[in-house]
Amino acid sequence: MKLTKKELDSKLDSIVNCEVFARALKFKALQHNYSHLNCILIQSQRENVTYVLPFKKWNALGISVLKGEKGLAIIVPRFRKVDKPDGSKDDELVGFATGHVFDISQTDAPPDFLIAHLNRDFPGYQNLVELSPIPVAERPLRKGLSGYFDSKELTITISGNLSEADKALTLLHETGHYLVWKDKLELLPEIEEVIVECSAFIAASKFGIDATAPSAGYIAGYLHNTEDLRKASKVIDKISNELLKTYERSEEYAESGS
Repeated sequence: MKLTKKELDSKLDSIVNCEVFARALKFKALQHNYSHLNCILIQSQRENVTYVLPFKKWNALGISVLKGEKGLAIIVPRFRKVDKPDGSKDDELVGFATGHVFDISQTDAPPDFLIAHLNRDFPGYQNLVELSPIPVAERPLRKGLSGYFDSKELTITISGNLSEADKALTLLHETGHYLVWKDKLELLPEIEEVIVECSAFIAASKFGIDATAPSAGYIAGYLHNTEDLRKASKVIDKISNELLKTYERSEEYAESGS
């Protein structure tokens, strides 16, 4: 299956106001090596997708793709080596091609494969606090406010009345705001909230925290067209990956190859 730009835009147009966007967040939590855009595309082609790999990578794990199964199309960037002024070489993006992956349900993988390969134990709120890139404080906050990031003091404040899981979710969310500030990303406040919430949900799901996905309606309220979706997906990729890198405690949360 070759995915043309027209077909891609058609798929994205149908997703802007669809719950597929929210479902793709949880899927990306398991496989954040794949872009959020690719996660959405994969979800749009097959229901109940859980874990995908290319044909050769399944084979490398000793697992075979079942006969007759069709691959799920993804976008694969193409690069070429170019010479830099200092004499070194760098990768230059020259375009995109269509690649294919297969869900675990399309293979003969044993039932316990995901359990054996994905450790998603909640690392604990205090462990996350210790890894925070900026100081974290707790104090009583007004009703309805779980926490906030102070860009002047470079601190995160979290309501002391929250449960441990909710404190962890709030810490991930506010760290997302810090990363947006650190990376000097110029975003509209509403878009930033959506991107940070999506990124925090991805990170929380990766760590096994029972988080509720942002509502599709809330997200779609700010993503009105395909171009909005493309732009938001790129920033979600950036912030969610930085969140995971910031709070990975050990190899148990390292990215698997894709």
